[in-house]
Amino acid sequence: MEEGQSASNGGLSHRWPRYDAAALGFRHYWYPVLESRKLRRRPRATTLCGEKIVLLRDKGKVHALHDRCPHRGVPLSAGRREFPGFLTCRYHGWTYDVATGELVAALTDGPDSPICGLADVRVKTYPVEERAGLIWVYIGDEPHPPVEDDIPEELLLPDAVVEPMVELRQGNWRHAMENAVDEAHARYLHRRTPFALFRKFPAYQTNVRMAPDGKWLRRLSKPIFDTADYPRVGKWPGNEGFWRKAGGQVIVGRSRLPGIFSVGHKNWLDFQIFVPVDADQQLTVQVSMRRTSGLGALIWRLRFWTYIRFFHHIILQRWEDGFIVDAIDAPPEYLFRPDVAIVGWRKWCHETARRSPAESAARPASGTSDALAHARQI
Repeated sequence: MEEGQSASNGGLSHRWPRYDAAALGFRHYWYPVLESRKLRRRPRATTLCGEKIVLLRDKGKVHALHDRCPHRGVPLSAGRREFPGFLTCRYHGWTYDVATGELVAALTDGPDSPICGLADVRVKTYPVEERAGLIWVYIGDEPHPPVEDDIPEELLLPDAVVEPMVELRQGNWRHAMENAVDEAHARYLHRRTPFALFRKFPAYQTNVRMAPDGKWLRRLSKPIFDTADYPRVGKWPGNEGFWRKAGGQVIVGRSRLPGIFSVGHKNWLDFQIFVPVDADQQLTVQVSMRRTSGLGALIWRLRFWTYIRFFHHIILQRWEDGFIVDAIDAPPEYLFRPDVAIVGWRKWCHETARRSPAESAARPASGTSDALAHARQI
């Protein structure tokens, strides 16, 4: 990307049609939609990639069905659990098998109702699994890949102590993901965040680049901490306190499909997963993880609930980042040099996002090297 090049009016924002078309997310992936601990007997409604889904737990197992009774369109999430293994619409008593979606009884039409068993009144079901303290739902064509294919490997380690937090937020999932991928915003937006009270932020970064690492796309750069003299406005940044310490060259973060960003801290990992709800909302799934056990696990959970959750997840990511993601109004947009990371992510998605099994069988595999070759050229 040349410095000062516009990304609007047929420019950069229109070079990756698969990414442009993904306002409702990429299909054929597993997405986390709810903390496991929050799903008990009562059905829970959610929306994923524009599809309304009801989650419910029956005999310890989670099920996911389309959240609409075929009769008159009443949400099944408002239904009743009259019988074990079944969900009953609260309007007329149509009762569905939660495992198959089959209509097994229409209570107000009698036990011999001819509507039962018809294919047209079967409710769609979705593959659903529980891993890492979260409920994952697959959206897309069958056959589906194993859920483990779409979960960061660190979250599945036997000694991983995972603390998830799921919130419905405003803003398209792509804006949320691009905010995470964008390195430059942290230099200014988060400069005074309480979570980084003892950290000196760089003023800017040079040599921003994207590098492949298996399923991940790593963002690297060389941070510049020195005060500089800016034309017409003077020196910046000023004296920010002797207690703030600066580091050297760092790997800032990494990203992977369908919308996962991760950054490492001193002894724990932070994952942000941006789950498309509709064109204007997304679930922000924040997962803090540390490898430990025993007393260490207890101390880690205490640290999360007394410090990380409030200062990192709520102040930094909900109040600071969340405000920005909701406020973004793009395109049109005009990109500058640090946006090489955003452009690289968009190209990576366009080139490597999973296709349906039928599309994959009919189309030669697109190499990730092609995507990275594009990313290096921007």
